[in-house]
Amino acid sequence: MEDATRTAGRSLPFILIVAVLQGWALYGLHHALVDRHWPATQPAWQLAFYGVALFVPVTLQLLAGFARRRDLWTIVAVVGAAYFYFGWHHGSAVLVADGVDPFVNEDGLFALGIEACVLWLMLLPFLQARLLSGRWNADYPTLFASAWHNVLVLAEGALFTGLFWLLLALWAALFHMLGIDFFRDLFREPIFVYPVTALTFGIALHLIGSIDRLTSVVLEQILNVLKWLAIVAGVILTLFTLALVVKLPGLLASGERAIGAVWLLWLVAVMVLLLNAAYRDGTVARPYPRAIAQMLRWIVPLTVIVALTALYALTVRASHFGLTVERVWAFIVAGAATMYAVGYSMAVFDRTGWLARLSRVNVVVALALIATLACALTPILSPHRLAASSQFRRAQLPLESVSSSNGRLQRDGWQSTPFQYLRFQAGRYGLQRLHMLAEIEGGTEAARISKAARNALAQKNRGDAIAPIDPDAYVESVQLFPEGRSMDVGLQEVLKQAVQARGEGLAMIDSEVAGVFIDLDDDGADEFVVMNQYGGLTFAQRGTRWEKIGRFYGSYDEASWRALLRHLENGRFEAIAPPWKELQIGERRVRVVPES
Repeated sequence: MEDATRTAGRSLPFILIVAVLQGWALYGLHHALVDRHWPATQPAWQLAFYGVALFVPVTLQLLAGFARRRDLWTIVAVVGAAYFYFGWHHGSAVLVADGVDPFVNEDGLFALGIEACVLWLMLLPFLQARLLSGRWNADYPTLFASAWHNVLVLAEGALFTGLFWLLLALWAALFHMLGIDFFRDLFREPIFVYPVTALTFGIALHLIGSIDRLTSVVLEQILNVLKWLAIVAGVILTLFTLALVVKLPGLLASGERAIGAVWLLWLVAVMVLLLNAAYRDGTVARPYPRAIAQMLRWIVPLTVIVALTALYALTVRASHFGLTVERVWAFIVAGAATMYAVGYSMAVFDRTGWLARLSRVNVVVALALIATLACALTPILSPHRLAASSQFRRAQLPLESVSSSNGRLQRDGWQSTPFQYLRFQAGRYGLQRLHMLAEIEGGTEAARISKAARNALAQKNRGDAIAPIDPDAYVESVQLFPEGRSMDVGLQEVLKQAVQARGEGLAMIDSEVAGVFIDLDDDGADEFVVMNQYGGLTFAQRGTRWEKIGRFYGSYDEASWRALLRHLENGRFEAIAPPWKELQIGERRVRVVPES
């Protein structure tokens, strides 16, 4: 088997040439952004070139030992074409210029970088195994060694580059103390930053990659430590799953998302990582003493319950509020977690070794993720496209089918009605769908949808995305407590004014609203407290007029808010005096906050 490290000495010039080309390419793209000339004037071209400039050179540097092989250049050409298209797709179908610089405050660019990096890191070991063995179905130890070697070399290379820049910062600071700012100014210039950083990182990759024994020792230490944490993770998994099973019938019966999927998926991911730290490349016959190995073997199937519960929580949320970009990615992660959980659970019953089939499961899931991630960076499975289609369908539903119990359109977080989501968070796919909604014709329902779509299209900033609320309908929707109470005309008018005043916060979040009549100052007359999940206002009657006397802030999750409403419905509320009076000094007041 050919070892790329044998040609490390001859690969240095090649690595340096590639690093120089990468540095100047990145500087050129930066210059285009700053001076606003092509390709920055066309986001599709800019992001396509970034995809090539970021990933192709590093791929060549990591595979420099095969530079004389024709199949390397074929592989790199395919990778470069794929990443060119990934960037092109995001720039042309997702990124929205909207009259401003599309690269300013674009949250999706960071996510795009993460997604592209994950795909590249998963794909690279298969390419290395192909070059090393001459075949695509390489053995698992080769894939395992290549994957971990890449992670360690890249991490150590990034650390080396960071330390290099710290030395430059020290250099600049020392001369700055003497009144010499030449070096400080030089080190801040993009024409210095990009080429020097790329060259330094390339040198680091060569130095670290040529000492294969170093990375092997580091990997051995890391895995030896991590594998023992699997015992702790197994205990956590067991205790949590037992508690979850007790709660699960109520969760399924309620039809509501009573548990967040994120932490469930983290639990499965941590368990998968730590089990692989013990399994390694499959050549370790007994990674643990017999008792611990058996305990972990029978704990593994519990991950299936956790993974399926996460899928259920995501499905419930998506059924209520539709798909979003984040939920599409969450479903991808949950699908991978379920595949790992089921595959590892099946490996438990293989008696030929300790979880002997983990290698097969890892390869299958990795290939499935590579295909899925690649499709997700194209129109085939683009999360922005899927989210736009889902919110498009939801926007066309009759109002009563997507309304909360107070009769208003349900929102998924901060002002995220389907129309606002299509306008600001689903890229060009969302804008195209929103224009389609604006052109809908028909009866009353079509007119409502068209008007809402046109209102959303007219909004220029996400912070302005506050749909107009009918004050009369808002007042009518307030749930009043104690039961039987009603608002007089004066209180209704003051509340309408508060709803229309954006700074008051009552209309910021379209959640259910509760109104409580209660005497807060022991004067024999009830004040009125109106509140939603995120705070509220207090009103008092002064003679014949109602006035706002104060406000409060709070934040309740869905479960806590439901519990609060149940307490109000059952009459479990009262006004209580503070245990400590306030200290007034001049015009200032000091309030005692008890520690317990």
